Amino acid sequence: MKLIKMIFLGLVFTLSSSIVFSQKITITVNYADAKIHALVGNTILKPAIGTGSAVIKLDKNSFNKIVIMKEGFEPLVQEYPKSQKWPKEIRVNLENRMVQIMAEPFDADIYVNGINVGREKYNLILPKGKSQTVEVKKAGFATNKKVYYNQDGQEDPPFKDHLTLESRMVEVSVTPADADIFINEKLVSKSSEDVIIHQNECVTVRVEKEGFVNEEKVFCNSKKDPEPPVSYAFSLTDRVVKVNTTPETAEIKMNGKIVGNGSYEVKVPNNECVEVIILKDAYISRKLNYCNSKEYQEPPVTDHIELMEDEAFKTSVSTDMANVNVTIEVNKSISDIEAWKLLSSIVMSEFDVLEVTDQETGYIRTAWQVQSFNNESTIRTRVIVKLGDSNPLKYVLKIASERADNVVSVKDDQDFEEWNRILKRYQYIMEEAQARLK
Repeated sequence: MKLIKMIFLGLVFTLSSSIVFSQKITITVNYADAKIHALVGNTILKPAIGTGSAVIKLDKNSFNKIVIMKEGFEPLVQEYPKSQKWPKEIRVNLENRMVQIMAEPFDADIYVNGINVGREKYNLILPKGKSQTVEVKKAGFATNKKVYYNQDGQEDPPFKDHLTLESRMVEVSVTPADADIFINEKLVSKSSEDVIIHQNECVTVRVEKEGFVNEEKVFCNSKKDPEPPVSYAFSLTDRVVKVNTTPETAEIKMNGKIVGNGSYEVKVPNNECVEVIILKDAYISRKLNYCNSKEYQEPPVTDHIELMEDEAFKTSVSTDMANVNVTIEVNKSISDIEAWKLLSSIVMSEFDVLEVTDQETGYIRTAWQVQSFNNESTIRTRVIVKLGDSNPLKYVLKIASERADNVVSVKDDQDFEEWNRILKRYQYIMEEAQARLK
């Protein structure tokens, strides 16, 4: 029994003596160039107590703290209080990577995995086997985004990285919301778009919607150009009506000027109305009003105007004697009384009503004779005779021919304009007067 006890005690002694504890320990790091510093409180003592490895004599009155440092890695703090028993050899592994991020402009915000971590500088820690997404943001600039990895199979992260915001960004919005946004002639979206302008470049943004006047803006990112805005709102307010006509040769008139034939894009400014006249010889003219105001019906995107053939044109002739004073010298063989009777007879052959007739002054003015055509136009005609001279005897004749583009009263003078044609029934009055008086 005594022998067995002695064997057991010997075995325990042998086993305990195989685990060596020491007042000195050797720290070995997995990177030979890692610096090992003693750490007192938060103060790192210099110089380093070792590179790659260090021997530490454990002090019973201290936690025996050290910090292991290597560029590109998170500093690792270790402590070895003498109250614990430590192996003589201890291996320490640096695993967490560290990237010193510098952001510019300095007032740009730094985000890590979507969380704002500050501005200007940040030490990014990458745990072993993990990745982190860093974004640098500032209003008016395109975000600079980068992913860093501390994973097998991925490129090692840099020790330091400078993330600079250079490309500008304009937040573009449009009204109406369904308008198309083009960037450098390429359709990109509707409603809104973040427009990126790279350094020393310009971008042309155009907003289009059918029925509206397009709007275009150029944004540049260079020192010589004005700084682009953070945001820009396009508002399409002026309307455009694509007018086309039948016949295609019809004239399109605006503000008294011919602006096109057959087709024209009529611009209607916001809160205004525009009058358009479509006209062509032998056709009934059309007068149109397009208004761009809440008080009126919205103008159409397109408008096809088909002119009706003018019946008045078919029953009239073009002449250079319409609305012109024509002087007729009376043949000396015809007396004053005979000449007056001849003139009165010629005029009365086509005009039943005379407004004024005065032989002494040699003045005749017929009443207007009115005829409507197509329920779209009104022609009024009258003859005026004046004594031009008494020696030799001369009379001045005028066939007044006027037209209104509506069915109107003969008294609506404001609706009539001189017409360069004469209804066929009156075309021979002048010729007859000239033939019979000469």
